[in-house]
Amino acid sequence: EGGERPTATKMISCVGTETVEFSKPLPLLGKVETYLADVIDTMRATLNDCANKSVQNFKTHPKNDWLRMDPAMITLLVNIISWCENVEVHLGKLKQSPNAMKECLEVQINNLTDLIKIVQGKIDSPYRQKIMCMITIDTHSRDIIDKLYQEKVKAPDEF
Repeated sequence: EGGERPTATKMISCVGTETVEFSKPLPLLGKVETYLADVIDTMRATLNDCANKSVQNFKTHPKNDWLRMDPAMITLLVNIISWCENVEVHLGKLKQSPNAMKECLEVQINNLTDLIKIVQGKIDSPYRQKIMCMITIDTHSRDIIDKLYQEKVKAPDEF
């Protein structure tokens, strides 16, 4: 009472390896029920801002640099968004290029190979965990593209 109230400025993962600074500091005012709801809203808004920036950074930065810029879940989210866009582009090319899905598969295999090379080097544990998760997801993504290619899809709506 009468003293200065604390301000929330960041969120820290439960395992303590990642910290995300809030887009705007949040004064913790009023009843706890009220400001905890504000904390959740601020966390969501911050992650939304972070994801939007990451999408832009993905397009403008080398992939190895981009991989280190964001928290793991944001990186994984943007990576799968990129995969979806890549598959849609190649599905759209099928009428003009019957080998479009083969090209898409080659792109995915190259991306996967690049990730494997990263974990073969000396990297810190949190970064290794992030890349290993991405390898798992990208392997599944590769298998989906391969299945589309093997089944000879001919149009985007067959996906």
